[in-house]
Amino acid sequence: MTGRLLSLCGHGRSHRALVAMLFAVVAIGSVHAQSARQGSSTRPREKATIALIRAADWVGSEWSEDAIRVGLREEGFEEGRDFAFRTSSAQGDLTTLPSLIDAAIDAKARVIVAMQDPTLKVALQRAKNVPIVFHVLADPFRAGAGTSDKAHLANVTGVYAPGFGDPEQEQRVALIKRVVPKARRIGVLFSPDEPYAVSMKDNMIAAGRKAGLEVIAVSVPTVSDGSAATTAIVARKVDAIEIFGNTAHAAFPSIIRVATEGSIPVFSPSPFEMLRGATAAIYPDFAEGGIVAGHMIGRIMKGESPGDIPFHRVRTLKTKVAPKRPNADAAPLLGRRR
Repeated sequence: MTGRLLSLCGHGRSHRALVAMLFAVVAIGSVHAQSARQGSSTRPREKATIALIRAADWVGSEWSEDAIRVGLREEGFEEGRDFAFRTSSAQGDLTTLPSLIDAAIDAKARVIVAMQDPTLKVALQRAKNVPIVFHVLADPFRAGAGTSDKAHLANVTGVYAPGFGDPEQEQRVALIKRVVPKARRIGVLFSPDEPYAVSMKDNMIAAGRKAGLEVIAVSVPTVSDGSAATTAIVARKVDAIEIFGNTAHAAFPSIIRVATEGSIPVFSPSPFEMLRGATAAIYPDFAEGGIVAGHMIGRIMKGESPGDIPFHRVRTLKTKVAPKRPNADAAPLLGRRR
């Protein structure tokens, strides 16, 4: 190219100056082109919105955001750089779940994380073209997600634990007998419009009968019914109370208040409710499951189809008992595996 420029411009001093100027123009153009290429390669990728939708707020961040962050980080995704969480909750009012799902779709969520059984059911009905990862729930099959861990809908995958780690509820009954040795009658507060909660209640009745205990169940149709339902069950002279269902869990503040006034210990599938007064909890290790859910989300964001990712069943069951509790003689059980 140099020779051609010289032949075009001649050999005089002015011509040499012109050649130098032309070289400068070419160099500047080259720098600009290189900068443009570098800019396009280092331009930050658009942050993906991950919509976390809860049916109620009885789970802790260790089971949801924190654990999912770990899984995403292990897949190479960083919050703030690659994704942002959009968190919402029905707070036990399950009639608001459709609007929360629709809001996530309108926000163009890359993935919807359906927390708890009722959320998954509504998400499957309304988000047919958005990847769904479920988490912290008992039965994705009852919600219509699939027929097995590998045979499921193309836009869904996730993490679950049948019966919240205790399908027959026999270990939950055994825990109550251990913590309250003189127990003869167990009360169950449950959400009547949540099939998994009804199933756990029914299994609790059967397990109690097998263990020589009477089980009395009272429904909690809405969050505002928590106080009245607990008052009714305390009046039946129960020795302990168990809680099943998101609506019932959302009513926990009123449940624990009435139960404490009646000196009745409250048991829960959530260790986080122990911070608010529950006596003991037996629960699946959804912290571990949250990391798995994070990996699933990361794989989807890399382009993998949810339909190709098998469901993950959490098999580790843990038990925790408060150090100070009424009518108890059992030592705390921490991290016990099934």
